[in-house]
Amino acid sequence: MATETVFIDTSAFKAMADPRDEFHKKAQIIWKNLQQDKSKLVTSNYILDETYTVIRTKRNLTTAIQFRETMIDGLLDAIQIYRITVDDETAAWKWFTQKWSRLSFTDCVCFAQMKRLGLERVFTFDAHFKKAGFKIESI
Repeated sequence: MATETVFIDTSAFKAMADPRDEFHKKAQIIWKNLQQDKSKLVTSNYILDETYTVIRTKRNLTTAIQFRETMIDGLLDAIQIYRITVDDETAAWKWFTQKWSRLSFTDCVCFAQMKRLGLERVFTFDAHFKKAGFKIESI
C-alpha cells in the first residue's frame, strides 16, 4: 500500500502544543497513529505563520518558540513544508468569496494548495476542511 500524504492544519499543531487545548489528547493519539502508519506529513508556510501567532496569542511567546524548536526544527525530516504560490493565492480568492462560510484566507489558500497538490487527507479540528470536501483524520 502506498504511503498516504496528510496535510497538517493550524488547529492540529495548536492542539498538540497546548495541553489545555480541548483536543490535546485526541491530537496526540492522531499524531501517534500518523507516525505509526508512516504517513507523509506536509503543511504550508501559511499554516506555520498562523500557528506561531495562535500559540503566542493563546499561550505565550515561550510556548510558540518551544513549538518551533520541537515540532518544526526537530521534525524537518518528518514534515515537509510547502510554500504557497501566486496561483494558490489566486485560486484561494474563489474559496474566500463563497457565501457558505466565514473562511479565513489562510484556510482558503490551504484548500487551493491541497487541491493543486492532489491532497485529500487533513489533520485538523476545523470543520471547514470537511465542508470543503477533504477527509479529516480522526480516532
